[in-house]
Amino acid sequence: MSDKFDVVETHSRYCDALDRGDADDLVAVFTEDAVWYCKPMGTFEGHQGLRTFCKAVHEMTPGSMRHTTSNHVVDVTGDTARLRCYLTGIVWDAAKGVAPQVGGAGRYDAQLVRQDGAWKIRRLDVELYEVGDNLDERLTTS
Repeated sequence: MSDKFDVVETHSRYCDALDRGDADDLVAVFTEDAVWYCKPMGTFEGHQGLRTFCKAVHEMTPGSMRHTTSNHVVDVTGDTARLRCYLTGIVWDAAKGVAPQVGGAGRYDAQLVRQDGAWKIRRLDVELYEVGDNLDERLTTS
């Protein structure tokens, strides 16, 4: 059970670092050759790419975004692991009087490896659910 907890903890550290805009803490949970991918945002590779990604996200939402994750499913096989979970992004802008609200939702699918006794993310795929994907229409016609 400890490996599963440690995998979730590694992912939680990723979310925390991204929300704080801390590129050093962010790259600390990734392998040197890591890949981060999200269709609308692109692909960021390696620690330098992840630093660029972290800076861009923090500039878009300086301290006004929080990731929450749930329904973690972790499969561990030796020194590799896969984590899948849901994500909800909470955003706000106090300066503009915008209260916290859901800014996005989706899924994470992460591949991790154990390196020097610690779990590191090798690949992180993010699927963001599209706004206006005709969900209301699909629900009423079912």
